[in-house]
Order: sequence, then C-alpha cells, then structure tokens
Amino acid sequence: MIFSIIVPICNGEQFLRECIDSALSQDMSFAKDPEGKEAFEVILLENGSRDKSPVICDEYAAKHDNVTVIHKGRIGLYSARQMGIKAAKGDWILALDADDRLRPDALKRLYKAIEVYGRSGSVPEFILFDAASMGSATRPLSERPFEADKIYRDQELRIFKQRLCMDDSINAMWTKCIKRDIAYLGKTDLFLNYGEDLYQTAEYLDRAKAAVYMDEILYYYREDASSLSSTYSEVYVDNQKITWGNLDEMVEKWRMGEYIDIINSRKALTCTIAITKLIYSNMSLGEKRHKLDKLHADTFYQKFFSYELPTWAPEESVYVRKLQMGKNSKAALLMDGTKSSIKNWIKGRIR
Repeated sequence: MIFSIIVPICNGEQFLRECIDSALSQDMSFAKDPEGKEAFEVILLENGSRDKSPVICDEYAAKHDNVTVIHKGRIGLYSARQMGIKAAKGDWILALDADDRLRPDALKRLYKAIEVYGRSGSVPEFILFDAASMGSATRPLSERPFEADKIYRDQELRIFKQRLCMDDSINAMWTKCIKRDIAYLGKTDLFLNYGEDLYQTAEYLDRAKAAVYMDEILYYYREDASSLSSTYSEVYVDNQKITWGNLDEMVEKWRMGEYIDIINSRKALTCTIAITKLIYSNMSLGEKRHKLDKLHADTFYQKFFSYELPTWAPEESVYVRKLQMGKNSKAALLMDGTKSSIKNWIKGRIR
C-alpha cells in the first residue's frame, strides 16, 4: 500500500459523497493494478455525526475493498486523524476533509514526485503542496517562500519552521503528504477540534529529517460559512492554549526565540477570533454577555489580547480589534453583534 487517505467526518453528509468520490476516482495509471486497490486506501473516521454521514460511510465501505470506516463517536479532529493514521497501511499519509476534494491526479503527481526525490538518495518525510479554493481552482490559497522540489535537510529545514512561526500558511494538514514513519503521534485521547493542524505540523517538522515543497495545486478547499471554524465554543480557547503551548515548547527546542513576538501577536489574533466567533454567533444576548465576561477573565486572554495583531490579520479581525480595544469595549462588541444578528434575521426573512 502506497497512500492512506484519512477523512475525519462529523455531520458532513452534504458534501461527503463528493469528497470520497474524489479519492476513489484518482488517476491510477501509476499503479500496478488498474483499479489501484493496492496503491491506496481511504479511511473514514466517523466522529459522532448526527446526520446520515455514518450510513454513507458504511455504504462506501461495503462497496469498496479499499475503504474502511471507523466509528469512534465524538473524539475531535486530532484524535480522529491520529486513529486513522494508526490504522493506516500506506507508506504515505494524506488528510482529506469531508467537504473538500482531491485533484483527480493528486496521487499520481505525488507518486511521480516521490520517485524523483528517491533518486536523490533521501526521500523527505514531509511533502508540502498547494491548495486552492473551489471557486478559484488555479490560484493557490497561500504563497510559499520555498524553492520548488528542493529537498531541505538538517539546518535548511529551519525555513519551514520559521514559516510555521510567522503565519498560518503551512498549518493545514490537507496540504501535506507525510511519511507514515513520523505521522503517528499518539495521544489519541487528546481532544483538539481547533488548532490541531498547527499542533501536528509542528510535531512533524520536529520529527522530519527533510522536507520538500511541490509547486502544484493538488487539493480543492470548500469555503463554507457553516463550517466548524465559523462557530463559537468555549473549547476553542482551551484547544488553542494546548496548541500554542506546544509551539512554545518547539520554539524553545528549535532555539528560535526571535519569533516569540510574532507568535504572541498570533495569540492576540486567537483572542480576537474568539471574540468575533462569540459576538457574531446565534446565541442570545444574555448568553453572549455571560460568555464574554468569562472570556475576558481567562488567563490566556488577559495575557495576550493586548499584543498588536499580525500585519496579515483578516479585515474582520482588524475591525473587531478596534471595538475590542476601545472604550466600553464589552458594550460596543455586544451592540455590534446584535446589529449583525438583526441584519441576518432580516436577510433570512427576505430570502
């Protein structure tokens, strides 16, 4: 088995078939068997869905020999990915989210690249490639400062670690192909729904002896306002504390203390994103007020919220930041959230 594609799923019925089909319909012209059953497998990690996702997963597993479904209940994204990796038979691990798609020849392109890298005498354990929004399939989501197809080894790996510290452009698990030797991190009882990409990427860069960047779009990302990342949960900040704590330890280990200020500015952005999720959620005004007070009292929030935001912070975060740092900030934030709720209600009535 060459590739294992891990798909964590929670209430993903709307796009799940499209997602799985994008994996099963891969160009298998590189494989020894025409159907590619020996070349790749798809592992579906059903993560406590309340919709028809479990049924859909079981249907695919019944029809396809190279599809496996694991029902584990609500364990979070990190544990779902890690349990999938633990069960994987492939030499290489890819992540695929349940509302996204792989490019039809993604596995073929990766296989050919790995063959080329192998001839150099040292196959990198960490392969980074590009992704694009489905609405703009030819434009990469992020700019990469790396030389394409150059194998970065030893001290040269520092440039990947620097980028991880500076911004979130290489965080996403679904822009990577990871050698199975370093992919399983354990801690499958660790509940991380937010920040798990950064957590795992830091661990992989710490374990990898070499990394490479492929200048190709192999993944299509669906921008969906109803996604997990656009909702508010008190778990958000708790998860981010774990992730940032892990990166702080890595930065110390990597002796990259010069990036502490930019990392702290990213922590400030985490605080602002938490505020944004909260005030624009569909909770009642009373709930928002209670949770806002609780968030303001959080030790992580108190320590980092006042740092300047990164220069690349989203416009919405910059706007909320002004409310967050102004006079009578709580009243201003709640008022803006209420106005937004009223506007959304009117739009809904019109539709």
